[in-house]
Amino acid sequence: MNAVPAGGSSSSWGFLGGNWGKPEGASQRWRVAMGVGAGVGVAGVGLALTRPELAPRRKLIAEEFWGIASLWEGNVSRFASVSMASPVEEVVEPTTGMPFPGALEEGRVFTGTGLRKKSILGLKKINVYAYGVYVDPASLKSHLGDKYSDTDPEELKKDEEFYDDVMENDVGLTVRLVIVYGSLKIGSVRGAFEESVGSRIKKFGGAENNDLLKSFTGAFTDDIKLPKGTTIDLTRLPGNVLQTKINGIHVGSVESALLSRSLFDLYIGEDPFDKDAKKSIGQSMASLLCEQ
Repeated sequence: MNAVPAGGSSSSWGFLGGNWGKPEGASQRWRVAMGVGAGVGVAGVGLALTRPELAPRRKLIAEEFWGIASLWEGNVSRFASVSMASPVEEVVEPTTGMPFPGALEEGRVFTGTGLRKKSILGLKKINVYAYGVYVDPASLKSHLGDKYSDTDPEELKKDEEFYDDVMENDVGLTVRLVIVYGSLKIGSVRGAFEESVGSRIKKFGGAENNDLLKSFTGAFTDDIKLPKGTTIDLTRLPGNVLQTKINGIHVGSVESALLSRSLFDLYIGEDPFDKDAKKSIGQSMASLLCEQ
């Protein structure tokens, strides 16, 4: 699913047809991804040419970047790691209106949003949660740069081996879930992960591993409430540690490459929850990996 900046609409922002920060008549459109600069307490800014949902809602910021970029004759890629003391921008998933920050801690930047839908009695589909996928660009380049940095991003986003490498290597990833269905119970979440992650563990591990599965799903205890807007962060930390936070509170961590691979397969694997979202996320990751 596509996303739009907070304060905008999919119709007014989706294609960025207007002139919002470049000289009159300029044809190239800018998209700005805001990220928190690790260790320096400022916003790190990645400029990309392919991500309309990463555009900030403040025209002033775009004008400031255009002024900087013009000093370099418009060479956008050279500003991919610029850091400035600017606020992190929100991104809105357009179907549900759920907000996502442009970046998370540890320098992880937004790459795209999607929707998890579920059928009720095989008849009506409801939106269970919106999700955003984040990646640490430095980690992505460290693990996969040698293999893919010279590849055309347009081709790379179509390459299933690329997605497999992102999941199988210890690349810093986070999937943030934002609950949409207000009547969702924690038991339903636990059961859904037991089914979906469990099937992937069997697929990639060659057999069921109930102990590993329960070490993950056990974090979703019955006392946890999930009102609309609740956030669940599923983060791979260095060493293939899969960390779970609910509304920013740590509820569990499991060290397992197999578990991490199985979890992220739900979102960017061969058969993801949202196929359009996977394409958008892949485009972003490919652009981040291949920028110079």
